[in-house]
Amino acid sequence: MRANRTKSIMASGGLALGLSLTIPDPFVAEVVGGAGFDFVLIDAEHSPIAIDQLQVMLIALRSSESTVLVRPAANDPAQIKQILDLGAEGLVVPEVDDAASAAAAVAAARYPPLGRRGFGPRRAARLDGGRTAYLARADDEVAVLVMIESAAAVADIDAILKTPGLDGIMVGPADLAVTMGHLHELGHPDVRASITAVRDACQRQSVPFGIFAGTEQAAREWSAAGARFMTIGADTQFLDQGIAKSRALGQSLKETR
Repeated sequence: MRANRTKSIMASGGLALGLSLTIPDPFVAEVVGGAGFDFVLIDAEHSPIAIDQLQVMLIALRSSESTVLVRPAANDPAQIKQILDLGAEGLVVPEVDDAASAAAAVAAARYPPLGRRGFGPRRAARLDGGRTAYLARADDEVAVLVMIESAAAVADIDAILKTPGLDGIMVGPADLAVTMGHLHELGHPDVRASITAVRDACQRQSVPFGIFAGTEQAAREWSAAGARFMTIGADTQFLDQGIAKSRALGQSLKETR
């Protein structure tokens, strides 16, 4: 197993930057993987990516220097096992509301005695050195981050951050806002205050703080605030932005005729 670029960056106090993938297409994955970011995060929670499609996307990302992470659909050991056996280099696990669910996520990603991951690295063991190399390095190199996306998780953040083997956290601002009662005001000041409280707890306990940054302004703000793991774009976002730019150009051309 190769060295985990993203884990190394975070461990050294740097900022790991990446892009999200939600389109289950190998060519899109290959293009995004070739962009040169620190990581690519395949989002299997909020997109229609089945396990066989995930394997094809991982194959398409084989030549990428970016760390390949996956967000599973649930905090489910069976899903986590399959994802890692396919060769993913890390996880961003949802449905973590307390220390117990954080510990379960980490345990699902580590072989005994550190955890309870089942044995069967079917594709993973064929990459970068073979089975012996994979087994020697998997527990150290596989990155496990958990999502902080509920008011309950914020309330239990100090306990969550003490989870042995946890490599970092990632705040989901939108889901956090919804659980706080701000479905129609995702940028509510109380949400920002909760995210700041999580960031502060991470700094106190020396755990890398990460976040989904939906805008350039958010990315700049959280980078300045000490983030060490951050998505700064997504495949569908690039499509939306490109389409909007072309529509504006088309309207301008019509108006000048």
